[in-house]
Amino acid sequence: MGQNVNHITGRWVLAAGRTVARGRPDWTYSESVRKRCGGKAVVGVDPVRALVESLAADDAILAETVETLRATIPGYEHVPAESLESSARRNRALSIRTILDGLAPEPEGIDEAETLTEERMAQGVEIASVLAGFRACMSIILRHLLAAAPRFGVPVETALSFSTLLWSLGDAFTTRAVVSYRDRTIAQAVADSARRAHWLGAALAGSLDRTALFAGASVFGVPRDRPVRALCADGVSVSALQDWAEEAGAQAVVVPQGTGVIGILIGEPDAGPWPAGVTIALGAPTVLGELPRSFDEATRVLASAQRVGADGVVDVDRLSWRMGVFASPEATDLLDGIYLEPLRKEGAFGELIVEALHAYLGHRMNIPAAAESIPIHVNTLRYRLRRYRDLTGADLGDLNTLIEVAWALAADPG
Repeated sequence: MGQNVNHITGRWVLAAGRTVARGRPDWTYSESVRKRCGGKAVVGVDPVRALVESLAADDAILAETVETLRATIPGYEHVPAESLESSARRNRALSIRTILDGLAPEPEGIDEAETLTEERMAQGVEIASVLAGFRACMSIILRHLLAAAPRFGVPVETALSFSTLLWSLGDAFTTRAVVSYRDRTIAQAVADSARRAHWLGAALAGSLDRTALFAGASVFGVPRDRPVRALCADGVSVSALQDWAEEAGAQAVVVPQGTGVIGILIGEPDAGPWPAGVTIALGAPTVLGELPRSFDEATRVLASAQRVGADGVVDVDRLSWRMGVFASPEATDLLDGIYLEPLRKEGAFGELIVEALHAYLGHRMNIPAAAESIPIHVNTLRYRLRRYRDLTGADLGDLNTLIEVAWALAADPG
């Protein structure tokens, strides 16, 4: 009774038409195999298995893969040859398994994709190159399979099915590799953020020894040979502040803290727009080892700026005497009692006087300009300033009084 194998179903087909489950890959017994077996149809000679066994022994595939990856795929030129050869062996074994199964595995079943992705990411290879490298390896394997298939009597249609199988394998591999890349990227970003936060916090607090301080500086791109500034900001995200710094011609290495960020500013920012409603406080420029002193100053600058309502980029130079409003609450309370408390008793009219004072001092005591800014008539402004003198006894022509009134106004949250 004659018998053969259906190359589509992978089942023995008997002459009487009965079939027996084979559980083997697709293959068809061929005349060429008969000839190599003395013209006898020997049951158990599997052309496909013989073909893939020859593939497993063909180390020319490994050398060709290494050469092709290094020559054509960006990022692979510096990957060690041993690593490339090892992954080529895994890919070959995966291809053989797929052909013998007659079906591409599901993405979650391809552990090789995760192994390769993690290995290449650690070597600095981009995910696009990882995927391109796997496709290149599949192309080499397929070419060797198709070239050798006739020698083993594998029918053309069966050989051509290898192409479909391997490209399906490529799709599944890509899916698993991308998921692995995404998960690893997220995990790596979280870990990097934690390391950055730990190093920055310790560097700003002065709790790192010189070796740890300089090692972290190298990792996070902080210069060791030129001054940097400690930075505190409120009401801004890490990404928004980094974008601002880049647009201003500087660089910010920062981490979130509370409703703002802390960190290091590298370079001097250009004068220009800053995020609306944001206060960015800078400490004095200093060498890396003196960062705690700069950070202490930035912290005080931020507190002072918030106390006097200053926003934008602020430092000691910009705030000047206003730093004293926060640093000397006793003086602030005293001046508030002398120059503003009497106005509160006047209700709405007192608020109009405060408005007049802000306009007057903000326009360098130029009454026409101050009146126009409100806007009111110049005589109305003069009347309000005169009433202020009557209520408080303040002589705005006296320099010391002007400074004290300005101090009280700067500290007034209203």
